Formats: sequence, C-alpha cells, structure tokens
Amino acid sequence: MAPSYPFTPDARANALLARDGTALLIGLCLEQQVRTEKAMIGPAVLRARLGTIDARTIAKTPPARLDRAFREPPAIHRFPGMMAKRVRALCAALASEYGGKGERVWRGSTDAGEVYERLLALPGFGKNKAASAVRMLGKFGGVRLRNWRRYSSDADMPWVFKDGKRA
Repeated sequence: MAPSYPFTPDARANALLARDGTALLIGLCLEQQVRTEKAMIGPAVLRARLGTIDARTIAKTPPARLDRAFREPPAIHRFPGMMAKRVRALCAALASEYGGKGERVWRGSTDAGEVYERLLALPGFGKNKAASAVRMLGKFGGVRLRNWRRYSSDADMPWVFKDGKRA
C-alpha cells in the first residue's frame, strides 16, 4: 500500500507527507495546540520558505533565520518561536541518529513497540503523539508494524480530507 496522509485540503502538502518521512515527523511535531491540517501543511510551507525540508539543513539553519521562516505571515504555527526551536531540535536528532532521514525511524522495523520507543525519544514527541504516529504509520502509511492497532485509536486520528474537503 502506498502511503497516503490526507490530513490537509492541499494535495501537494499531503503528497510531501507521503513521500518524505522528515516532513511527516515535522508535521507531527507541529501538531500541538493547532488544528491538524494547519500542523500538517507546515512542512510544505517551511520547504517553500527555506527551499528544503532536509533535516540536516534545517538543523544547521541559524536559529534566527528559522524563527523568521516560522513567523513570516501567515505564521507556520500559533507559537512560531517555540515551534521553530522544537523543529530544529527534531531535525538535529534526525540528522545525528537517523542520517537525516525521518523515515529511518520506522524503516527496517516490524515491531510497533520499537517504533513507538524511537518516536518517544524524539524532541516534540510525548506518549500520546508517539502512539498516534504509530497508528498513522500503520493505517495511512502502509507501514507493516506488528501490533500497530494497539497504539492510539481511530478516534484520535486527524480528520481526513478528500478532494480538498473534510470527509
């Protein structure tokens, strides 16, 4: 099954989430005190403003420049300064632990518990977010993880958009 993360009304933003694990993790990191579609479109907006969504590059981006990218109207998040720092920390962890590739957090694993622990260790991820991410990977990402259904519930999943409208 090809990954499909239909969490925004923007098909290009959803396609970015589906093809780039770093984008998906940044979107999940941003999913805090904003609607899911706002958080999940964030990686596409960030890429447009920085010219990249590469974890290594973002980790090395001067904090002031990243902060400006988050604050440029419309702001990427309700709390742009805090989230710029959190995304930078996430990308630094991905660069040092996973070779700069977000998808390496789950690639090569078949156990949901192992992926949950990896997600939990990332900046910006607590127990609920890590559990929801495991379920998203199994349900929408086609990632074959043993026991993924034990994590979170469908009620905790974000709204799905079809043809630009909430389904």
